[in-house]
Order: sequence, then C-alpha cells, then structure tokens
Amino acid sequence: MSNVQKFAQALATDAALLEAYNASPEKVMLEYGLTKEEVNLILSGDMSALKKQLGDQEMKSFVVIATPSEK
Repeated sequence: MSNVQKFAQALATDAALLEAYNASPEKVMLEYGLTKEEVNLILSGDMSALKKQLGDQEMKSFVVIATPSEK
C-alpha cells in the first residue's frame, strides 16, 4: 500500500487528522510523511493521476473526504 493510500485511509478514520487536514492540507500531508511529489499530486486535483495512485475504491473515498463542498 502506498503512502497516499495509507493517508487516504487515515483521513477516512481519524477525525482529528481530517480536521487538521482541512485547516492546513500541505502541512498535514508533509507531517504524515508524504513526499513533496505526493503532496503536489493531491493538491493538483488531477483525478486521473490520483486514481492511478489510489485505485478505484480508495479514490472514491478520498474524493469525498478530501474535497468537501465549499461553504
């Protein structure tokens, strides 16, 4: 399992991590251990590249969790 997959799963199960991520995504991802390239991939919003990294099921979860609707 890649670091990005582990991070996506952690966001789905750790409310404190999700709250911190929503406040400061790049900082939280780097502290979690993602590489700068992985952080840039996630922040880019490139769904095709993310799907390749995460796989179908994890991608669905990640999109829902990591891209909340704007208020």
